[in-house]
Order: sequence, then structure tokens, then C-alpha cells
Amino acid sequence: MTSIYRGYLSNAPYEVSAVASIGAARQALAEMPVDIVLLDVQLPDGNGLDFVDELLSHEDAPDIVVMTAYATADMAVEAVRRGAVDFITKPFDATRLLVTLDNTVAQQKLRRDYARMTRRQGTGFEQFVGDSPAMQSVYQTIEALAASDAAVFVVGESGTGKELAARAIHDNSVRADAGFVVLNCGAMPSDRLDHALFGSDGAARSADGGTLFLDEVCELEPELQTKLLRFVQFGTFHGSGSDETQVDSRIICATNRDPLRAVQEGTLREDLYYRLHVVPLRMPPLRERGGDVALLAAHYLARFASETGKRFRGFSEDAMEALQRYPWPGNVRQLQNVLQEIVVLQDAGQVSEAMLPNYLQTGHIPMEEPTAEPASPVVASPTAREVVEPLWMVEKRAIEDAIAACDGNVNRAAGLLEVAPSTVYRKLQSWKQSGDEE
Repeated sequence: MTSIYRGYLSNAPYEVSAVASIGAARQALAEMPVDIVLLDVQLPDGNGLDFVDELLSHEDAPDIVVMTAYATADMAVEAVRRGAVDFITKPFDATRLLVTLDNTVAQQKLRRDYARMTRRQGTGFEQFVGDSPAMQSVYQTIEALAASDAAVFVVGESGTGKELAARAIHDNSVRADAGFVVLNCGAMPSDRLDHALFGSDGAARSADGGTLFLDEVCELEPELQTKLLRFVQFGTFHGSGSDETQVDSRIICATNRDPLRAVQEGTLREDLYYRLHVVPLRMPPLRERGGDVALLAAHYLARFASETGKRFRGFSEDAMEALQRYPWPGNVRQLQNVLQEIVVLQDAGQVSEAMLPNYLQTGHIPMEEPTAEPASPVVASPTAREVVEPLWMVEKRAIEDAIAACDGNVNRAAGLLEVAPSTVYRKLQSWKQSGDEE
């Protein structure tokens, strides 16, 4: 059969070496580097399945494609679970073999592109993954911003890497040796946020000499916006019960909203907007980043496989096509979560389309639907007193139901309720302090 397979590949752009046993394969591999091994399961001197483990134990392990007859198909599937990238069921023709090899070579190129891109970004942007024109523009802007000390306003959808961009600006600036302090303005009620920002051990003081990153700045309550405006203008603030404090810090803020619209709606002070919006940096959504989806997928697959000891080495052609055609409304964070879930729950040589969530296979964006309440028995009409509840009770139930539907994620619940997270936190705290009575 080896002569037939060599004939299939005679006009293909591959250098082929054919051997008939595991022992001969060991000798050939010791004498020359090999990119792909076409491995039969049944060999005269051993089980090809066991040889998969041996091949993958080498530092520069080749990709393995298993060849199997119909009767041993289960063994081929097991080989893929152990780390083979694909398998072919015999008999097969030249076209099927070439398609499999071409796909494997494409996966190898993807890994090399990712490695090259990572090396190119090894100084300055080592945490970013992507070399699309949109991201190249981001990198250039970050380099320019790092040389300045101007306030930066990072805008972009959730999951696009706004904090990562802010950190890259800091790490490449003259302030890199000082602190990079992060404060999420939408993650706590206003009184706690005031202390977290301007308290004796708050973020403003901790960022002295370094960079203060204010995420979701459009969620700030009006009083805190006034204090922040003074801080941005003069670099001073009054902590609780303390004298005026002077600090030297660079301000970088971010939002997933349209800040100018927030100004027009009156939720963001116009004077604060212009103080913060000195230099804008837009983080592109993943749907605008083209081939970066493949690089990101390869990055996260390799990372999570390494962390969990799984054998994943690539993606099937169908799986990669599904990843690349999906619009990714949750952006890089959503892609990361999908790959992490696959690696945690599965183990194979490659990610197949069947391993992807259903919405990725269909291309439909999942929509959350409320759970229907069970039908209530027919009862006599209640009185007005029984129907009408105090407004705070209706509001409390709506907030609690939203938080429960979001598995305790207050920020996500606030988004569904179309209010600021700080509003939800403030109401929860007020109900707790009043013992659920208003």
C-alpha cells in the first residue's frame, strides 16, 4: 500500500519518505525532521495507537494523521483523542489524502503565523494577539500614546480589550515602573466607589507616579463626576476627613458606551468629557478583525490545552470556518470563553465542529429568553389592595429576578434592566440597611 500512497503524492508539493514498520519509522525520524506522519493503526511490529504517544512526546512533535480500515475506526478515533490531528478511513483516493494533508499544513501555517506574530509583538504588545490592519492601527496608536502623558479615552464594545490597551500604554510609557491601578466605576455603589477612588488607601493615591485606569467611567454618579473633574484638572482631591492631597498620575478611562451620546443624554458632564477625551483610542470589535479570529482561536486553544494537559493541536476545517463566519457579539472575551469550555469538557487531537456550541454551528446569535412562569390556578379576582404593591417591592423583585437570571452577575443584570450597575448596588444596599422595608 505504501507504493500506492507514494503514487498519490507524486505530483504534490511534499517530500515523502515511506516506511513499513514502527522500527523503521523511529530510524527515519532520527535521521530527518518530519512535519506530518501518516500512521496506520495496524503495523507488523506494534500498535500504531501506542506509537502516537511516543511521537507526541518529542519536543518538535510532528502532526499525526491516522489511517484506518473500517473495522478499526474506533481505534482511529481513540488516536485522535490522544493527539492525532485527523484520520482517514481506508480505502481512500488521492483527492481525499491531499485534502487531509493540505488541511494539516494549513493548521501548521496558522501555528507558525501565531508564533511569528507573538515574537514580533514580544516587546511592547506581548499580551495582544492579532495582526489585522485594524489591530496594527491600534498598536501604532498605543506607541504614540505611550510617548505622551495626555489623558486617553478608550472606547469599544465589551470584550474588545480596553483594559489591555490601557495597560500596554502604561507599560510602554515613562511611568511603567510605577503602579497601574484599575477601578471599575460600574462595579459598586456610589459611596463605596467614592472611598475606593479618593479614600486614604484609594486608587487615586495608589496611582501616584503611575497610571489610573477608570473603566466604565460613564457609570459615575454626578457627585463623583464633579470630584473627578477637579482631580483631572488639578491633580488634587479631598479624602474623607483629610486635607487636600496632590498626586501625579496619568488618567486613562474607558467605556463600552458612546461617551458623546452620554453627554447629550445628560449622564456624563460635558466638561468632564472634554477633560478625559483628550486622545481617543477605539478598540475594534472582533468582527472587524478578519483573520485575527483564527490567530486568537489558536492562541487560546494552545493556552488552555497546556493548562489542562489536554492534547488539542488544532481545528477541523469546518470548525474553523464556523468560528470565522460568526459575528462574535461578545468579542474576544466570548471567543476565549468558548475555547476554554471546549478544552475543559472535551479532549481530542483537534476541535471539531460538533464540539462547538449550537449557535456557532448555525451562525445564529443566542437570545436570552425569560423562563415562563407555571400557570396559576383560577382564583377569584383579588381586591385592589392585593393587586397593587408598593413600587419599591416591584422594583426589588425585578432587580432580584434579573440578578438570579444572570447567575449573580450584577453588571449583566444591570445591562438587561438598562440601568447603571451602581444604581443596582445602591438599591441593594439601601434595602439591606432598611431590612426590606421602605
